[in-house]
Amino acid sequence: MRFFPLRRPDPVKAATALAVLALAAGVGVWGAILLAPRPAALPPGLTAPPPPRADASPVAQWFGATASTIKVAIVGLIAAGEQGTAVLRVDGQPPQAYRVGQSLAQGVVLAEVQPDGVVLLADGATQRVQAPPAPALGSPGFVKEQ
Repeated sequence: MRFFPLRRPDPVKAATALAVLALAAGVGVWGAILLAPRPAALPPGLTAPPPPRADASPVAQWFGATASTIKVAIVGLIAAGEQGTAVLRVDGQPPQAYRVGQSLAQGVVLAEVQPDGVVLLADGATQRVQAPPAPALGSPGFVKEQ
C-alpha cells in the first residue's frame, strides 16, 4: 500500500534550492554585520586619565643616590685639548655643542674630548663614551656606480 508516490529528486531543483538558501544566509549575515549599531563612546566620567609620573630623583638623592644617569650619544667631536668641543645628544634631546668643563645635566660635566670619544665626570667618577665608528670613505672624486 502506497500512500505517497515516490519520485526521484531533481538535481537541478535541489542545487537551485541550496544556492538560494546560501544566498539568503550570506545576505542575512552581512546585513547584520554592516547594519549593526556602532558602540557609543564612554561618557567623560568613566574614562580615567593616565596617572601622573612622579619625579623620584629628590628622594633618591636624599637616600644617597648619585647624579641621575643620562644617555649620551656623540654626534660630532672637535678634539683640541682644553678647548675641545663635542656635539652631543643628551637623553634624546636635539644635538647641542658642549665645551670642556660645561655641565650636561645636574652633576654631569664634560671633562675631556678625545679623538674617539668623550670623558664625562659624574659626582667624581669618570665615564668614557665611545664615538660611533666613522663611515668608510671612498676615493675622492669617484662615485661607485650602482
